[in-house]
Amino acid sequence: MNMGMNTSEVSTEVTERLEYARILADAAGDVILSHFNGHRIAAETKPDGSPVTIADKTAEILIRQGIGDRFADDALLGEEHGTEPGTSGYTWVIDPIDGTVSFMHGVPLFGTLIGIEHDGLPVAGVMHFPALDETVWAAKGGGAWHQVGADEPCRIHVSTTDRLADAMVCTTSFDYFRGEQWEDAHGRLAHAAGRTRGWSDCYSELLLVTGRIDAVVEPVLNPWDISAIIAVLQEAGGQFTDWQGEQENRSCVSPGLASNGQIHDELLRVLAGR
Repeated sequence: MNMGMNTSEVSTEVTERLEYARILADAAGDVILSHFNGHRIAAETKPDGSPVTIADKTAEILIRQGIGDRFADDALLGEEHGTEPGTSGYTWVIDPIDGTVSFMHGVPLFGTLIGIEHDGLPVAGVMHFPALDETVWAAKGGGAWHQVGADEPCRIHVSTTDRLADAMVCTTSFDYFRGEQWEDAHGRLAHAAGRTRGWSDCYSELLLVTGRIDAVVEPVLNPWDISAIIAVLQEAGGQFTDWQGEQENRSCVSPGLASNGQIHDELLRVLAGR
């Protein structure tokens, strides 16, 4: 598989895991597409109120079984099937379908996220968009890469926009602000940014790491939503923190801010109401 990166600057352990993560993401994508037909798909509601489909569950099982076959000592953390401890220091953080709402409504803007962490820090990740045939990936020290279809991988970088008033900022939807302590932040963001859009979930992060937008504001995050993205974003030159400017480049359970780094501090001030 063409990694499209300088593997001499990346540890062998990380490279091997990232190569395999890309294989697993492709395989999971095939399973997911077998359930996707561009129409509404039935979903169950989980205890936290979020939807889940048979495709989510099946794809995560495939990924977990694949990891267990090759890296049995690694820990697993997945959205649908929980945690399995490991002894190697590596943890695979799995979201089989990030953007299940898009998926169940027949919208192709969903992706499979596989993050690889070592001692709690993201060191590699892949974001695969099966319905779009786009993939981005990165390993610490090896740059961030983007591939569309069978084209050659291209190195990617975040944008250079340095003023929030000129920026395109995404957030999935007002639904995640509504009724929460940060509800007013949505209005402040809309007034301060040059433009805002609701391109959803990890698709907005794809746009960010490829330089097509400038920041993504998410009021609700779990580690599986962000681990793979952080690994790619860092290598593309961007920055991730919580809304207090803490948890820098760490997956966390909190509101999160991913940006090109140039407008990060300005966005933190707006979100805090300063």
